Amino acid sequence: MKVTVVLVAICALILLNPGTTRSDELSDLKDAVQKLQKRIDDLEKKQKEEAEAVKEVKARPSPREAVAEALAKQVTVGGHLKFFLADQSLGTVTTASLDDDSQHDTFAAGVNDLWLYFNKKLTDWLQITVGPQIHVSAGATPLLGGNIERSTSASIDVDLDEAYMMARLPRGFEVKAGAIYPYFSEEYATKTWWHEQYHGNEGLMTLEAWQSTGIEIYRTFEFDAFSLPVYFYPFLNGENRTFDQDDQPSRFTDNNSAKNMLLHVAPEFLAFGSKIRLLGSLGGGKWDDDGKKNSYQWAAGADFTSGGLNLSGEYMYRWREDLPLLGGGNEDGEDKGWYLQLRYTLNPQWRFVLKYSDVDLWTSATAGIDTQNYKVLSAGINFWITDSSTIMPQFEYVNADQTGSPNELEYFRYTVGWRTTF
Repeated sequence: MKVTVVLVAICALILLNPGTTRSDELSDLKDAVQKLQKRIDDLEKKQKEEAEAVKEVKARPSPREAVAEALAKQVTVGGHLKFFLADQSLGTVTTASLDDDSQHDTFAAGVNDLWLYFNKKLTDWLQITVGPQIHVSAGATPLLGGNIERSTSASIDVDLDEAYMMARLPRGFEVKAGAIYPYFSEEYATKTWWHEQYHGNEGLMTLEAWQSTGIEIYRTFEFDAFSLPVYFYPFLNGENRTFDQDDQPSRFTDNNSAKNMLLHVAPEFLAFGSKIRLLGSLGGGKWDDDGKKNSYQWAAGADFTSGGLNLSGEYMYRWREDLPLLGGGNEDGEDKGWYLQLRYTLNPQWRFVLKYSDVDLWTSATAGIDTQNYKVLSAGINFWITDSSTIMPQFEYVNADQTGSPNELEYFRYTVGWRTTF
């Protein structure tokens, strides 16, 4: 159409000037016009293609949206955030230089922990789980031999809390391999305490704590009258009992080849309309770098549930051979203790927790192994403001002392915490 219009205009000029235009000039001019029109058509085509490309780019998701979409299709992401709205300790301290000195730390609020969980199902039978933890510490938990105080600054540690592969095998077997929570104390391995208390009972956390790299083999055996979950650990890199965040990386390495083994069973049955579970653990291995010094551990407990009422408790014992003394030499050391917990769930929104523990922990001294004793009474409330967000007020009474030392500690602590799962 455009070519026609141009030709008509040229022809009109030719007719108006017949004496000055020859036929060959008319042919050349027509060729030039056609070439010009082709260039115009090519340019319009290119502009149209570029417009379509721009439109396509605008329709594409941003890099952030693309990553989010990919993760949603392939990886399940969740986590826990735990922080406190109020926290303070008040009590008395006795040391070599203090005698029943009244002390308290500052009233404060802050963030405590953030756990993230990444789960990827690789096949129908294999999946990977990675759980990094960001832990914030202000040194506010009173310790034997120290003052009741809160640090003027907080430290932030990033830890790989869990990281393992899990395989579902025939005949109901499941295998985990990697950084795991072995079932020594079931309360600790299942993180039950973390969901029900803002602060775990002092001393008890050290006795229960066990994280390691290794292999877990699990299967539940079903019988007519009861079921029997069994957790077997053919090897674990270590059995360090510590709840100190700074010591946690030690579980990723072990300098001897005599690994620790552990077995945990939890038979479960129904009686009198209630669910009863018996708990038992037995383990042993070598704890030193040379693989010469023995260690063994055992635990026994029970869990009783009837309606909204739950009563549970465990006794735990851990022994190490030839612990080094500060003044030179060696001596055997043992940790032992127990807890009893009463939990009542009134309805889906309210739960009440009462817990008492009595724990003895070894500590190396100059002339021998001393014993630190912690008696703790804790009372807490779980109030769900949503299905995944819980307000956690908690009150604690702690009475601690150390043999072979003047160190004594008695204090009350109140905390208003907030935990959210997402």
